[in-house]
Amino acid sequence: MTKKITIGFDYMHNNLLKIENNAFTDFIQYLFDSGFQLGKIEAGITSEKLKSYDLFIIGVPHLGPNLGTDEIEDLVNYVSEGGSLLIINDGGGDYENKNNLSELTKHFGITFNNDKLYDNELFSQENYHPIIKDFSPHYITRDLSQFIHSNGCTITIDKSIEAENIDVNSIAYSSENTSWHSYLDEDGWHDESKQHLPIIGAIHFELGKVITIGNLSIFSSLNKNYGIQAADNFKLVSNVISWLLNKAGSEEEKALKPIFSTIALSQDLFYWAKDMINLGKWKNLEEVINFALRIVKVRLKEFENNDKDE
Repeated sequence: MTKKITIGFDYMHNNLLKIENNAFTDFIQYLFDSGFQLGKIEAGITSEKLKSYDLFIIGVPHLGPNLGTDEIEDLVNYVSEGGSLLIINDGGGDYENKNNLSELTKHFGITFNNDKLYDNELFSQENYHPIIKDFSPHYITRDLSQFIHSNGCTITIDKSIEAENIDVNSIAYSSENTSWHSYLDEDGWHDESKQHLPIIGAIHFELGKVITIGNLSIFSSLNKNYGIQAADNFKLVSNVISWLLNKAGSEEEKALKPIFSTIALSQDLFYWAKDMINLGKWKNLEEVINFALRIVKVRLKEFENNDKDE
């Protein structure tokens, strides 16, 4: 029997993304439907508390308190020892959201820029809802056509930290021709025509993984034009969660740890499976699919053995 996968949320730093927040109902329901066990860290992040989670989510700390030095050190150690982090900021970066996420992410070769991304041609509703179509080849970007980066910031990649067991990449970018950003420096806010700006960071850090993204709306259920139901936003989110959880450092772990994959199901089969779950025939969709695959595996073996006998 496989171990229950656990996902933790940071509740210590006034995060906007919380399990109970109705703005993120679809995202949280997706996690529950996937059979994950959800938890929270409320009274300070420590190595001991982080050990309980396969994935830890920091979803836009807002207006303080900031991450402490010891918390940052424990989070970096958590990843280096095999944990996964999903770190989300929002438009205006650390400055606008009054957090210090870049103090954490710089250890992974990423900085959230104090800016807001715009596009004058590729956008949904408004030019501060840019449509992102430029991707690097990656597990997370497979099968993506476009997603909406609404009122979000960009990131800076620091390749200098790369080593044999550290790999830092951007996997999505603003458009090549029409994107621009408003950025903050010591003299205030400025508009600048700037293209091909990094949007999502994907990091292998020793034994663990990190995803950084400067946009909270991708996880929101509040607007179908730029939230989780817009474009390929849900596919992006589910690919991110799958990639962060797919880790196996040994043959033993491969036997024990499940592989998470985003697949398209026909609607009639999906709703039939949901009905069976509601009737108590199965616990969740994962159990249905694994049962079906086991039956197919047994039938194919029987078929192959029959062919050999003939």
